[in-house]
Amino acid sequence: MACGSSDGSGRLRLLLELGCSLPSQELAVCSACPSPGRKQTVRRSKKQKNKSSERLSVPEDVSHACLWSGLGAARNHREVSPGVSTDVQVALDRILPELHLAISSMKQAAAPEALRKGIAEIFQLVEEAWVMPTLGRDVAKALCDVIRLEGGLDLLLNLLQGTELETKCQASKLLEQILVAENRDRIARVGLGVILNLTKERDSPQVARSLSGILEHMFKHTEETCFQLISDGGLDAILYWCRWTDLIVLRHCAMALANCAMYGGQANQRLMIEKNTAEWLFPLVFSKDDELIRLHACLAITVLATNKEIEKEVERSGTLALVEPFIASLDPERFACDLLDSSDNSQGRTAKDLQHLVPLLDSSRLEAQCIALFYLCTEAAIKARQKKTKIFSEIGAAQSLKRIVCYSTNTTASSLAKKALCMMGEEVPRRILPTVSSWKPIEVQTWLQQTGFNKYCQSFLEHEVDGDLLLRLSETDLWEDLGMASSIIRKRFFRELTELKTYANYSTCDRSNLADWLGSVDPKFRQYTYNLVTCGIDRNFLHRVTEEQLQEDCRINVGFHRVRILSAAREMLHSPLPCSGCKSTSEGPDVFISYRRSTGSQLASLLKVHLQLHGFSVFIDVEKLEAGKFEDKLIQSVMSARNFVLVLSPNTLDKCMGDPDRKDWVHKEIVTALRCGKNIIPVADQFEWPDPQDLPEDMRAVLKFNGIKWSHEYQEATIEKIIRFLQGRSSRDSSAGSENSLECAAPLGQTYNQAVPPHIL
Repeated sequence: MACGSSDGSGRLRLLLELGCSLPSQELAVCSACPSPGRKQTVRRSKKQKNKSSERLSVPEDVSHACLWSGLGAARNHREVSPGVSTDVQVALDRILPELHLAISSMKQAAAPEALRKGIAEIFQLVEEAWVMPTLGRDVAKALCDVIRLEGGLDLLLNLLQGTELETKCQASKLLEQILVAENRDRIARVGLGVILNLTKERDSPQVARSLSGILEHMFKHTEETCFQLISDGGLDAILYWCRWTDLIVLRHCAMALANCAMYGGQANQRLMIEKNTAEWLFPLVFSKDDELIRLHACLAITVLATNKEIEKEVERSGTLALVEPFIASLDPERFACDLLDSSDNSQGRTAKDLQHLVPLLDSSRLEAQCIALFYLCTEAAIKARQKKTKIFSEIGAAQSLKRIVCYSTNTTASSLAKKALCMMGEEVPRRILPTVSSWKPIEVQTWLQQTGFNKYCQSFLEHEVDGDLLLRLSETDLWEDLGMASSIIRKRFFRELTELKTYANYSTCDRSNLADWLGSVDPKFRQYTYNLVTCGIDRNFLHRVTEEQLQEDCRINVGFHRVRILSAAREMLHSPLPCSGCKSTSEGPDVFISYRRSTGSQLASLLKVHLQLHGFSVFIDVEKLEAGKFEDKLIQSVMSARNFVLVLSPNTLDKCMGDPDRKDWVHKEIVTALRCGKNIIPVADQFEWPDPQDLPEDMRAVLKFNGIKWSHEYQEATIEKIIRFLQGRSSRDSSAGSENSLECAAPLGQTYNQAVPPHIL
């Protein structure tokens, strides 16, 4: 390429104007050319080098590899693979000429406006491809491959290193759209440093919208990529954005965390917990603003909970308890319709993505089963419209769904499994009665038919095999008495029988609840319940049993299982029993958060996370109220807490007006806190104070407490002020212009548009 050509000099001027790092070939050619801009170019290159010294290193491949490969005689368009369908090929024949032209225009653009126009044209073509009915995924993937092969992907990476914000945002928006698997590979090899450097601009809303989407895609690349993203600030940026209110950013964050949990492996899941991911998922699940955000966040937290090494930390976050009630409130078919109308989700998930959900179906955690069932049910509705339901047989989901229908006692899980099977075109089995030990021979016949052993029904019937005998069957019984000669068939039979034993209900014969204790040691150990119970062993006697007795009398043949059961039994013997007495108020939480659910949920959840991460125990009613009379539990919770944080979101106190009988929950909570002398800390967010005379007299005293104006932009500073009030300093406004009022002042330079009382600053 000649330096003096208008094509080359135009691109060179454009890259310099945008502040992009230049390919080394360009600088070499420029230095050989006696043009007036030579020294300036060299100086800018050195300045760029110094400026980037604090940034993550970016491989030179980004500059060298394919950036200019589409120019001149080297331009050889790589057409679509020969294996595509006719319909896809027809669509590509129509779109590819426009795409080639747009890529060429983007490369040859000599001005920022022309460059952005080229990016916009490519973006529109790709976006329209993604939303094409049925063919969209295949067509869009082909376009994404062409963009990479013609050097467009590398050019976008170069533009992301520039200083011109509008072009950078447009480039990142297009990059987010084209991150199919092969393009993620390319980014992981040569562009991850570019992406991670962008996270330093995380406070920019324009950058955050696209960058969070790029990170969402990259977290599903490989475990190694996840580790690098976590180590170099990618996860930190996602968790930082979890406190924002921008729904697009929050959707990307929720999905990024779900991808990291699903594709990152156990080591990266441990790193996620160390960075408090489980806590920051709470606001996403708790929020009432967007169901898709909540669903993805539920997926993330349940996947983390299936890792036994971090299960306890996940449970302590309080996020996991929100999953099953939320899933139970959703309609998967309506949800699927909403996704089909969305340009981001209209194609549904790939077989590879769905494959990662199947292990959740077999998890012992109900939350994991429910979230996987809902996703599969939704995907089945989408794939049924696309006539692609055979994808579910390819990933082996049907067998696990049938098992849940047969054995699950949870209404939500069973209902979702039935719906999914129907939409997949699979046969829906009948639910199996869980009290297996009480089965009559006819019920054993039903089980044999459902599990595919019809051939042996007559033999079982002739020997009058009932539930008790079924649970005691040995391999010798099957071979010699019931005529099951094939060892492979016997293995299949015992696999089904083991599953039946694991999910059976033993309440009629298991008085000490040995089954649930075995399940707490390991879910698959429930299969040994009937063997132990019929030998007269209960939880109180188990520690006296020897390993030899477990093997010979109870027929627990796996030595490692015997060792684990006996070890757990002896640990149980020496563990102190939990106190059943009443807890004193001194054992209550540090903070009770009172909020109006319709407008204050998001802020209440953010306060919970911030305060928990600073070491405070926090109560929110939907999280911790146990069975019993709701009002009594609520009042007891306020009384037992040492501090009372009142979230004043828009219209929080409206229902308190004209409520002399205290039927409103917020009214009850405030009055209880006042009567108990709690340290009350109002936290206002876009709240307009009513006339004090409009409030009931029993709660007007709440106006005498200093409050804090919540700032989404300065969350850490606001939390520090709240903590000062929690650490022994009363928030009661003893005098006008008090020291506490000054503590609540806004950060320097921040102004408020809304008028507030003098004690809310």
